[in-house]
Amino acid sequence: MDEASIIDFFQKNGFLVQQEAIEFILEKEIDPVDCLQKILNMKEMPLIISIDLLKDFFSEKKEDKKEERKGSEEFKIIKEIGEKSNCSGKVNDFLDLFRDRFGKIKEMIKKRQEMKGCLSIKKAKKVGEDVSLIGIVRDIRNAKNGFIVEVEDEEDSISVYVPKDVCSSIINDEVIGIAGKRNKDLFIAKNIVRPEIPIERRNNFSEEEKYVLFISDLHIGSKSFLEDEWKKFVRWLNTESGTERQKNVAKKIKYVVISGDLVEGVGIYPDQEKDLEIEDIYEQYKCLSEKLSDFPAGIKIILQPGNHDAVRPPLPQPPLDKEIRNFFKGDNFIFVSNPCYLKIENATILSYHGQSIQDFASALPRFNQNNPTDIMKEMLKRRHLSPIYGGITSLAPEKEDYLVIDIVPDIFVTGHVHVSSIESYRGVILLNASTWQKQTDYQRMMNLIPHPAKPIVLNLANFKGSVIGF
Repeated sequence: MDEASIIDFFQKNGFLVQQEAIEFILEKEIDPVDCLQKILNMKEMPLIISIDLLKDFFSEKKEDKKEERKGSEEFKIIKEIGEKSNCSGKVNDFLDLFRDRFGKIKEMIKKRQEMKGCLSIKKAKKVGEDVSLIGIVRDIRNAKNGFIVEVEDEEDSISVYVPKDVCSSIINDEVIGIAGKRNKDLFIAKNIVRPEIPIERRNNFSEEEKYVLFISDLHIGSKSFLEDEWKKFVRWLNTESGTERQKNVAKKIKYVVISGDLVEGVGIYPDQEKDLEIEDIYEQYKCLSEKLSDFPAGIKIILQPGNHDAVRPPLPQPPLDKEIRNFFKGDNFIFVSNPCYLKIENATILSYHGQSIQDFASALPRFNQNNPTDIMKEMLKRRHLSPIYGGITSLAPEKEDYLVIDIVPDIFVTGHVHVSSIESYRGVILLNASTWQKQTDYQRMMNLIPHPAKPIVLNLANFKGSVIGF
């Protein structure tokens, strides 16, 4: 097959394919039919066939580093940016990012019953009767009893009047489907369709009772770090304290997921230096490694960066670099990106520090950053972790948008706002992992109300979670 035939083959079977993936198929002389069969056998099928996916299928020998980071069959990193950033910060890189986002989410929306037969904006403009289209939101303006929303696709743009009784919350840069009708020079929406996640889900429980512990926002190096509470927590984790039931749970904890802000960092906010117990960033990570070395030897510890950590601020964030990783001795430490999809036992876990929770709270007035699981539902509805460009959360212009929720997780965990909460949405367990820092003056100013020293343990045999207070 030539390049055009490969593209046509996959499109006819409902898949888009990256240019790099096409070149890989041609170079390795891969049979596209064989490739398609492997994809159809996946539990969560991708929308776009990437070169990384093909390398997982067809590379005879994986790199040692990748094998080391991927782990065993019980634990696997499904998807992350890792160390393969390819953005240069040029305008065209941002175009690639938004094209990738639009393409992925458009395919999700097209599968919704309400969007059958949807047209491009250019074609929809020529139709007088009821029609549906898909676009990315470019601008929103208030209008009488609703909004004027500017949406665009790859070819054209259109103004849409959205009555408030049709939809009360649209945000910039999200991808939406619109069903409506032209009225003179204005397109009027009758329905707003989002990609959403499926209602029906099968439970990917483990066969044995095993637990994952979720914590976040340790802020090692801060004067506000809760040292006494941490020591009590470590004693319980080593089954040296607690009730018999709590000790039994502690014995069965096999993994600890730490969702960002491992250390306090340096220069993160104005006058931060007055809040620092440890002023050197490397000394902060050394202290972190010492504290984590007190965990039981059989526990795997997954370390994810956040906005206070020594990685680039824009999302997606790569794992901690090698110089810092060298402070952590032993093969039980696993370093991942932010965000990252993990596989633990049978469960798929989406771990994301949660920087954009505040962007959602600002854009959607009825939501509050102190109730993060409500905002996490909005992320799942839009199938995107941080759609708003130009907000508090900065985005790196990668060629692929790693913030699209293209795999529906069993468990979705965030941190960042220092709240401990558990909820469920359409079968997905939503967790916001607790902090180990008491409220600072800066957090008080930002109206962040923490729930410190309250880790969450979740049983992989039934996905039931519990908060344990220290």
